[in-house]
Amino acid sequence: MDLYLRKVLHPQAVDNYRVLLKDDGIEVEVGSIGIQHGSGATEHWTWAIDTVIPMREGDAQGRGKDRKDCMWRFRAAWDKFSAYPRSAD
Repeated sequence: MDLYLRKVLHPQAVDNYRVLLKDDGIEVEVGSIGIQHGSGATEHWTWAIDTVIPMREGDAQGRGKDRKDCMWRFRAAWDKFSAYPRSAD
C-alpha cells in the first residue's frame, strides 16, 4: 500500500492536497494536507485522516510547520492506524 498526494485544483485551494491510498491499482482518498487560514490573517499547515474511519480525534489530525512535516506526521498516524489488527466481521 502506497500513500501519495494529489493537488486540489480549486482557485481558493492554493496549497492543498488530497492523500490517496493506492493498493492493487485501487485508489481511495484517506485524508488531506494543506494550508488553513485562521483569525487575524494567520495561516498554518494542517493534516487530517478524514475518511470514515473510527479513530480518536487527536490521532487523526494535527498541525505541522510545512507540507513535508505534515506528510511525515500523516504517514506516522497512518502507519499507527494500519498496524491495529482488524476484526473479520
